[in-house]
Amino acid sequence: MRKILSAVLLLTVLVSMSAFANGAAEEVAGPWAPSKNVEWVVTSSAGGGSSIFTQNIVEIIKAEGLVDQDIIINYKTDGGGAVGRRQVSGMKDEAHTILTFNSGDLQPFSTIEGGDLDKVTPLAVMALDGQIILAQSGSEYQTIEDVIAALDAGERLIMGGSKADDEAIFTAFKAETGGDIEYLRSDSTGEALTQLLGGHVDMAVAKPAASFDLVSSGELVPLVAATATRFAEPFDAPTLQEIGYDIEFTIWRGVVGPADMPAEAVEFWTDVFKKVSETDAWMDNYISKFLLNSYHMGGEEARAFMQKTEDAAKK
Repeated sequence: MRKILSAVLLLTVLVSMSAFANGAAEEVAGPWAPSKNVEWVVTSSAGGGSSIFTQNIVEIIKAEGLVDQDIIINYKTDGGGAVGRRQVSGMKDEAHTILTFNSGDLQPFSTIEGGDLDKVTPLAVMALDGQIILAQSGSEYQTIEDVIAALDAGERLIMGGSKADDEAIFTAFKAETGGDIEYLRSDSTGEALTQLLGGHVDMAVAKPAASFDLVSSGELVPLVAATATRFAEPFDAPTLQEIGYDIEFTIWRGVVGPADMPAEAVEFWTDVFKKVSETDAWMDNYISKFLLNSYHMGGEEARAFMQKTEDAAKK
């Protein structure tokens, strides 16, 4: 009888120890978090709108202690960004690589590069951006009326800009004016503005974030905005709709991961970007400073929003 009781007692102790050990293991494991350095791929050059967007988020993540590991920004601009987009979309079971992704990336990704939203995992839409056409201060084109007058007189002008959205504005503007305009494509808005400052183009398409310092200093002047309403100072200029052209573009800025990013990593990153969007630093140092609209959506809501852009691009 004593042996039976001893055996029962031993079994009870072993079961209890096993349950405690499993519970402790689960408690130690906790929710998923990065276990090594994170690679954040940006498919535009440093200094452009995507770069500023990414750098601001990384700074907030670090300041708020939202990710313990280092986040390394990797600029991959080859093929107009196609190389970087294909690299991330082709990764398998990858939780430590994310990609800056906006409407200007989705357009070539889905119409030229053979990709679509099924090949990435939308993590967040963070903001809505706009574009403006700029000229060099002191040039003969100080207003949009100057540009239109030159085109009406048969002059040939060159407009600079980056890929996708910038070029779409050029195409729409050329169609509306019927003028003789050439487009000089650059790898980033920063590069396009360098072309403008060097006198290699007559005007350039840019976002306020990338051109803020140059406009504030008076080196560049705003001619016309491709938005529904005017920007505030120092970008106050008429919209294309105000001068009679039916042109309006809204750019969303977001973040995606590889298509089969593990669910626990998706949950982690979605939460991180939501927390970033709620900080004062995000509003003060990025949204307000660079004249964007804060517009956060995460996970499936972000996917549905991005899907509208893809559907429109494929029409």
